[in-house]
Amino acid sequence: MKKLALSIITCNRSKHIREDLAFIAQPTREQNIDIYIFDGSLNDCTQYVVNQYIMKGNDHIHYFHMSKAVSVSENFCERLDNAIHVPEARYVWLSGDKFVIRPENYQKIFSYIEESYDIITVYGQGVLKGSRRFNEVGGFVDYAIVPITHLGSTIIKKELIEPYNLQREMRKQPAFGPQLIYLRAIADSDSFKGAVIDAGSRDRIVSRYKTESSTVGSMWSAWVLWWYRFIEELPAVYDTVRENLYNKPDLQLGFFSLKELLRQRSEDQFDCKKYWECREYAKKVIVMPAVFVFCISLFPRNFAKWLCLNCDYGKRVCDWIKDGVRLIGEKL
Repeated sequence: MKKLALSIITCNRSKHIREDLAFIAQPTREQNIDIYIFDGSLNDCTQYVVNQYIMKGNDHIHYFHMSKAVSVSENFCERLDNAIHVPEARYVWLSGDKFVIRPENYQKIFSYIEESYDIITVYGQGVLKGSRRFNEVGGFVDYAIVPITHLGSTIIKKELIEPYNLQREMRKQPAFGPQLIYLRAIADSDSFKGAVIDAGSRDRIVSRYKTESSTVGSMWSAWVLWWYRFIEELPAVYDTVRENLYNKPDLQLGFFSLKELLRQRSEDQFDCKKYWECREYAKKVIVMPAVFVFCISLFPRNFAKWLCLNCDYGKRVCDWIKDGVRLIGEKL
């Protein structure tokens, strides 16, 4: 059995798979890492690309085309579940096709595998503040929660996640099903050992192709409602850090900065009604004061779009709101 297997989830992105394999096919073969590709494409383009590499002697690459007879969501869940359970390796590395870690990080990963770490997270992009080791799950998750949510950055012992049915978990938690399994699995570890590798700006291969994430157009569904529920569903062992986790994505990545909120309002991702329905979640998840978010929810979409394109004016409007709230507070 191999020490490490890289599971790549893809769909209709043959150009990304070609780009990924150009970087990692040879290094993974040299490092004895198997690559498993789980494809949900509606055509044979990805299979053609992968077969080209296999025919060149890369027998460590394994390709699976999921059934087209099921729904899109079932297809995705099936691929995710297989990505966890099919690889024959001690450690599984779940990856998206746009989030492939650079080969220069492999040796560091193997150093932790040799020490039998339960989970290893690789990330950079200015989010982390150095590589760290942890012997306590709460501290690990408090530091690594944002990198863990990005597919392609987390390596975990297969034996820890094998008992879980990802398809069942994805029905209950469609946005963060794999991550919920990871954090439940390591919570049960008898002698936890976790590592975070801060790879800086060279953490991953930067694609030449611009493919927008599906969550960009559904931030309030994914990163307000489902994120809040994800944190709520974590085991009791995380109670000591739970309050720190709600707004970590916004704090570290600015998901709900002024410009982003204006963009989301201009795209009708939220309005006054949506904000009111999610207000209790939003107060915990979004860093910006609730009254600001509420006021933005009242903006006409075209006005929000204009402010988004003219950030200086948008900032002035929010300063006016802030001054107004302060004056009202003083009078009260």
